[in-house]
Amino acid sequence: MKRTFRTWLVVLALAAPLLGQLKEPTLDEVLAGYYKARGGLEKLQGLKGWKLTGTIVLTAQGLAMPLAMWQKVPDKLRVETTFEERTTVQAFDGRTAWWIVPLVSPQAREMPPDQGLPFRRQAGFEDPLVVWKEKGYHLELLGREPAEGAPARKLRLTTADGSVVLFFLDDAGLVRKSAMPLAPGDDPPLLEVIYGDYRPVDGLLMPFAIENRRNGQTQMTIEAESIEIAPDLPDSLFAMPGGAAKPEARKGGEQKPAAKPGTSKEKKPRK
Repeated sequence: MKRTFRTWLVVLALAAPLLGQLKEPTLDEVLAGYYKARGGLEKLQGLKGWKLTGTIVLTAQGLAMPLAMWQKVPDKLRVETTFEERTTVQAFDGRTAWWIVPLVSPQAREMPPDQGLPFRRQAGFEDPLVVWKEKGYHLELLGREPAEGAPARKLRLTTADGSVVLFFLDDAGLVRKSAMPLAPGDDPPLLEVIYGDYRPVDGLLMPFAIENRRNGQTQMTIEAESIEIAPDLPDSLFAMPGGAAKPEARKGGEQKPAAKPGTSKEKKPRK
């Protein structure tokens, strides 16, 4: 009997460290693991801008194009893609979403709302898992849920305006997927972003492979060739040439971008 009792004591002693490992971490512990995996909280907080060059593939069109993308805190974004030696520019300067589409016009024009609003949402550069407290967001840990066939921890972030973003962190602490519900309800369709091929860049791990999915279907993929940490990007890089155009009234009360100065649609001043 004593031998059996001693045996159980030994088994419990050996099992104690394993039981400790099975204990689910807190939200703070999960975030600490994420910051460490990426290169440290101080490094993430110091990330003010970057330039990415590579290739973008539009899946539905079967089209691959050279890509250059610049981002700057808090929400400035410029994207250039080249097709048949023509470069399309899309940008957001923090207030106005605009573009240059050579096949339509060589002039910069304000994006219509249906394109401008999604682009504005993509322009946010600050990592929400870093700035969530100062922004007044709510962040909670929802437990484990597989992501892309691998074990992951699921976090739900709710912004000040009620928008929800889900993050899936793998066991190494890296974000493998984020997802944003496209409609209310218990099982809504999702806009998903898949991150992979993390590589070190100036002390930070950065994803060199990004895939966008809508309703489970791949819309586009980005394969980065280089990422440069660039803290001093000039604001002029994101500004619309000639300033923001005023929208013109459409039939039915809709709005469209105004014609730029010098076009046939603008009335010339009287002499």
